[in-house]
Amino acid sequence: MGTVFTLAQGTFGEAIRRKILNIFLVVALALIGLFFAFSSFSMREQMTITLSTGLGVITLAGVFIAVILGINLVPAEIEKRTIYTILSKPVRRHEFLLGKFLGGLLTVFVNIALMGIVFILGVWLKTHSMDSQVWQGVIMIFFQMMLLCSVALLFSVFVSPFVNFFLTFAVFLLGSMSSITESLAHQDGHKSQIACDFFWFVHFVIPNFGNFNITNPIIHPDVQVQNMGLYMGQTIIYGVIYSIIMLLIAILIFDRREV
Repeated sequence: MGTVFTLAQGTFGEAIRRKILNIFLVVALALIGLFFAFSSFSMREQMTITLSTGLGVITLAGVFIAVILGINLVPAEIEKRTIYTILSKPVRRHEFLLGKFLGGLLTVFVNIALMGIVFILGVWLKTHSMDSQVWQGVIMIFFQMMLLCSVALLFSVFVSPFVNFFLTFAVFLLGSMSSITESLAHQDGHKSQIACDFFWFVHFVIPNFGNFNITNPIIHPDVQVQNMGLYMGQTIIYGVIYSIIMLLIAILIFDRREV
């Protein structure tokens, strides 16, 4: 595991130095700061706008950071030809992929943590209270981005970054509509069995990114999850298991690929 952590550390250091990631982070932090300027609204309206917009911006910035990192983790090393130097050492291919993934994930964590801290401090300044649901929203965004990063890494071992960018975004958008695909999978008089089977396939194969979105219960207290802790735990476990599956598939493909 020492090799994996060394690769992860190097990937993290390289990612932090990339200006595009810093731009997304600065823009996200600036936007979050602007969301506390809605003084013309009532306190309830201010909090609704602040929570929805703040979590939305963190998610959007996290998506771009995770995708841009994920699609370049492997191709960048191949393009710079540094992968040949790394693999010529006692580094196995699965260790290389795991190290790249963990380094990218650490970068995502740091960025989301910084944005989350600013956001939570802003909410506290407005309400003078620390609502655990706001923390929960930020935590779920991180695990959502972990899953997205694993999808981007999988595509990166066999397609170009350009194609990967659109593939990963398409998977994220489709997975964010998991509740819609689930409802479309139910049989009724207007759909054929083939159509229902297709939507069931899409619902179970495409990662359900929509499950990580707990913004609605946070913003609207009347919409409640019966047991938020249980729901978060199940969703996080789902994300971890799905990410492991994505990594295993990526390792199998990468082991058989000529680089």
